[in-house]
Amino acid sequence: MDDSGLKDKYDVIVVGTGLTECILSGIFSVEGKAVLHIDRNWYYGGESASLDLDHFWKTHRWTPEQRAKDSEYQAACQKIDSEEEAKIRAYKKANNGSLTGYEAVDRWSLYPPSPGPRVPAAWVKPGATMNEMPRECNKWHIPLVPKFLMADGELTKFIRSIPALHDIEFLQVGGSFVVRNLNDSPHKVPSTRMEALSSPLVSKMQKIYLQNFLQFIAAYKDEDPNTHRKGLTLDKNTMREFYNSFGLDAWTSEFIGHAMALYVDDSYLDKPAREPIQRIILYVRSMARFGKSPYIFPRYGLNELPERFSRVSAVYGGLHALNTPLQEVVYEDGKMAGVQILHPETKEEVTIKTNTLIADPTYFLGDSTKIRKVGKVVRAICIINHQIEGLSGVDSAQIIIPASQMHRKNDVYIFMVSSTNFKVCQEGYSIVSVSTIVEGQGDFPERELEPGFARIGLAGGYLGKNEEKFIQVVDLYEPISDGRSDNVFITRSYDATTHFETCTDDVKDIFKRITGTELVVENLKIKQQVEED
Repeated sequence: MDDSGLKDKYDVIVVGTGLTECILSGIFSVEGKAVLHIDRNWYYGGESASLDLDHFWKTHRWTPEQRAKDSEYQAACQKIDSEEEAKIRAYKKANNGSLTGYEAVDRWSLYPPSPGPRVPAAWVKPGATMNEMPRECNKWHIPLVPKFLMADGELTKFIRSIPALHDIEFLQVGGSFVVRNLNDSPHKVPSTRMEALSSPLVSKMQKIYLQNFLQFIAAYKDEDPNTHRKGLTLDKNTMREFYNSFGLDAWTSEFIGHAMALYVDDSYLDKPAREPIQRIILYVRSMARFGKSPYIFPRYGLNELPERFSRVSAVYGGLHALNTPLQEVVYEDGKMAGVQILHPETKEEVTIKTNTLIADPTYFLGDSTKIRKVGKVVRAICIINHQIEGLSGVDSAQIIIPASQMHRKNDVYIFMVSSTNFKVCQEGYSIVSVSTIVEGQGDFPERELEPGFARIGLAGGYLGKNEEKFIQVVDLYEPISDGRSDNVFITRSYDATTHFETCTDDVKDIFKRITGTELVVENLKIKQQVEED
């Protein structure tokens, strides 16, 4: 071990600080493994990071050439600020601490031209100087992959199991909605018998069938045959057969599968019913925790999650190094034996040995032996200052537009958090994401988001005053092998959904592939309690 704490060998090396990687880093550290965690970026979160306004704006609105000139521009502006502040101090000293009669100048008129377009003035405090801009920009926490947490989901269980994560402040999301007709307002997703009876989403006859289905879901217990569906089993019968047994029509089945089981398409229908039934049970249980929706979200944005899981890893002995790119994966006899990285302090190339490497797929771009492209997500992150129709009084929401309503194969997802209760943006604004899986081959995949734009009041390219829209088209990757043959375990890209359940599925899958055992959250809690005692 050198002075920086870097050792020659670790049990596990994790590359990338996306949420999936940070959860695994924290879990293996709690399990007593020696963990080294590195990232090429200067911030935590990787593909799932939340950025402050300044860095988000420059990432999406400035060219690489403009960003290269930013440090020089910042230095020139700070020099002007320092000179003006020195004049203010001198004037106050000469006038017994008073600024009466002092003629302040508009510093923005003194600053040199910005290398790139400036952040809209309405997004920060009026008249904010360059010295004040970092503080103003830090009031924004804009997620690159906006997603909610299920209130009773696996990620929430991870957080509840580790006391060091308990001080993350979560707020209930204002509602979970589904669109029945593109011309209508979104409707709340029913999750109880009483809601099923009053829901305008389904016909009178379907209300009865839906009520019976939800009663079955609420009562179901795997160990109690009396709660099972007569003549059907979760492992032998398909979800389509379960829907049919309750008399549920195509639309009712679709909104259950997409808005409650949270599937992105209909491929689940002809597979065993166990997983979708378990997903619907999770949705109903999450809904029961608070009542308005099954989702929660950190009050100060998503970046708290990867940062806190990384902190847990550090508490249990993990070493973290940002600004540390992966240079090369070292193999011996066909198996991964270590990695070459730049030393976090000396920047010299060093080789660190390990038996287990976990990495996000972006570190293997171009390596067709490790990852394959499985699609694209188009995502628009919108900053708006108007009320979304149908969401009056709602401070945050998920809206799902099912594929059938748009003659598509994949749903469109809408994520919205506002400044009303969440500390993620300037007062009076909301951060809204519209996303879907790209289905076409054209040059403008954002056109596939048009039904979502129409739903949030941005149809036809419309933008209100001081509103902006940022388009991202991201390739989705998955590992080619399970990692057991060479000890390289690659995570999956984040999908188009607005929840983290697929992320925690990946965590549990990788943990089992590495250890050979199921990840039991309660066991982590027991172990930590013992260690703390």
